[in-house]
Amino acid sequence: MKKFLPWFLSLMILISLSGCFSNIKEESVKSEINNAQEEVNENQKVEESTIEESKSQDVTSKQEEISTTVNKKIVVIDPGHSSNGNREKEQQSPDSNIMKIKDPGGAQGVSTNVPEYVVAMNVAVKLKNLLEQNNVTVIMTKTQDIESPGNIERAEVGNKNNADLEIRIHCDSAENQSAHGTSMLTPAPIGYAKDISNVSKQYGQTILNCLVDATGMTNRGVVERNDLTGFNWSKVPVVLTEMGFMSNSTEDQLLNDDNYQNKLAQGLANGILEALKTN
Repeated sequence: MKKFLPWFLSLMILISLSGCFSNIKEESVKSEINNAQEEVNENQKVEESTIEESKSQDVTSKQEEISTTVNKKIVVIDPGHSSNGNREKEQQSPDSNIMKIKDPGGAQGVSTNVPEYVVAMNVAVKLKNLLEQNNVTVIMTKTQDIESPGNIERAEVGNKNNADLEIRIHCDSAENQSAHGTSMLTPAPIGYAKDISNVSKQYGQTILNCLVDATGMTNRGVVERNDLTGFNWSKVPVVLTEMGFMSNSTEDQLLNDDNYQNKLAQGLANGILEALKTN
């Protein structure tokens, strides 16, 4: 018995050590598995983050591309007439010797007595805000009623800024107080306007349609004019909106209503954006 005792003790020690090694090996394998899983999770997080960042960059890039395209559009708004008028004269067209008064004064409301320049400026400012909300660059030919630039000077604002469109804001008047509705004036191929007459007419029709849709006014159509100085000196597309008759009591009151002015501005803005997006 004493012979086998040392051997038995050695065997027990070996068995014990074997169990320890087994536990150590098992723990090592578990550790390696956990480390590998953590590495996979980390790589997955990095990959997902990269994908999201890439998507975000794509969206931002597209937004910037759209914004850049829209921001290239420049619209000049020309509120008609002024509080002082301007009796100086200027050449009607670069190829004409006819001289015309720069600003003979506009219409006046038959029932409100409000002058045309007040309505024109109110709508012009509202239109400016709407266009700027759509990322259009807007330049005003004047910002105060007292300013009275001549029509050549007004046209030059569009020319110098290479505007995509210049829109002149006016109201109409007639001896016949039953005359009503809105019209859009566009240049004949006279003077500098020879090159922009056709596109101006296209823009004018689009804007007029949208204005009628927004206000429900009678559509008096697009009218070509060869005697307007502001047209004849323009090298960029130009239109003139006659928003209604101040000589008509009903339309006079509408033209001086803030809510109706909002409709006018919205209709003009819709038409301008529709016209310019095709070019």
